[in-house]
Amino acid sequence: MKSNRLVLFVALMFLAAAVSCGGGSKKQVKGESGKAGCELCGEATGYAQIFDNDQSLARDRAIDDAMNKLVGSKLGTFVAGTSVVEDFALVSSIVEAKTSGMVRNWKVLKEGAQEGSFVITIYGEVFPQAVNDTIEATLKNYGRPKFMVLIRETFEGKQNMPGFTVTELTMMEIMGNSGFEFVDAGLTQQLMRRDAAKMQQAMAGQVKGAVQDFLMDAAGAEVVIVGEVKTSDQSGAIAAYSKNMKSKQAIVNIKAIDMYTGAILATTSANAPGVHIDGDTASKAAIQNCLKRVLGKTDEDTGKFQSGPFMNQITRKFLQSATGRMIMLTITGLDFAELTKFRNEVQNRVRGVKKVYSRGQAGRAAKIEVEFAGKTDDLAQELNAKSQALGFEIEIKETYPNKITITAKKL
Repeated sequence: MKSNRLVLFVALMFLAAAVSCGGGSKKQVKGESGKAGCELCGEATGYAQIFDNDQSLARDRAIDDAMNKLVGSKLGTFVAGTSVVEDFALVSSIVEAKTSGMVRNWKVLKEGAQEGSFVITIYGEVFPQAVNDTIEATLKNYGRPKFMVLIRETFEGKQNMPGFTVTELTMMEIMGNSGFEFVDAGLTQQLMRRDAAKMQQAMAGQVKGAVQDFLMDAAGAEVVIVGEVKTSDQSGAIAAYSKNMKSKQAIVNIKAIDMYTGAILATTSANAPGVHIDGDTASKAAIQNCLKRVLGKTDEDTGKFQSGPFMNQITRKFLQSATGRMIMLTITGLDFAELTKFRNEVQNRVRGVKKVYSRGQAGRAAKIEVEFAGKTDDLAQELNAKSQALGFEIEIKETYPNKITITAKKL
């Protein structure tokens, strides 16, 4: 099926469309009047551990858990037996951190505390438009990273550095058709002059530490594409057919790196020819043909953009990372007992936090690692907004692509 969006986006939108069409299980809870034929209705049971005898908070979290399960069960019905099923875990992670509005007309069937946990069973109707909106918003927020292109280009025997290279401008044109943003080529040139050493490291794929901070702070880059592109003359191969035409061959070797984690999102290699009476134009055509193979192209019949394998892989991996990113928190001001409580509070009270890992403590300084469905700034904002509810006075000192420095004091 053709689409002007990425394959992943198409899959998820197909999922939402299927939901809106009312497909799925026809299971109905007994005793629910007026719900005959409600294919998106059902019941689910949620659980939440009770901390500090706070049953009200545990009840809220148990309701969230139940709603997650209800939405997940309906999504599972629609993706089963289709190619979309491979994305089910990803879809689940998207909706997990935000269930508000996804279930409507819901009511509690039973609830109560059981062995240190709060258990609640609800009955409700999954609202497909809310699911669709959440998926689409997440894709727009996290599945469309801002790119920087740092390619070493050898064009007609001439070495071109990043900033207005044929490769860079072609990528911007092709990927721009799918809604991606890029660091301005002029800014890239400025950064090459401003700090050549860091930019050279980035071009070599070394984007940890100071280089990582530099590119994200100075350019706002979230994914950097590095590698080499070369063109070579192949005119001899067509000399017998035409003395005037120039034939060029382009070879592209590139990889995309997640600036938040330093992880490689995708790699690819491709080659393609280009033919024209002018040598420069032939080389440009060869590069364009290469990049169309891996990034995508506009279908001549429909006028719609079809994304390529390299771009699809970037989107899938970046979105997976964004919905389960590991963020390091450096904390000062808490003793061992206070840190233990803080860690538990963050894991059980902050939306989007999947798990918290202890990474060591010395005196009143400690490190914890948080698996979080979102970006670093999102977590910082959550901590700042919910500090009172967590029982701590929190001050955000510094934020970096994958780490936050805070001071905390128990209230």
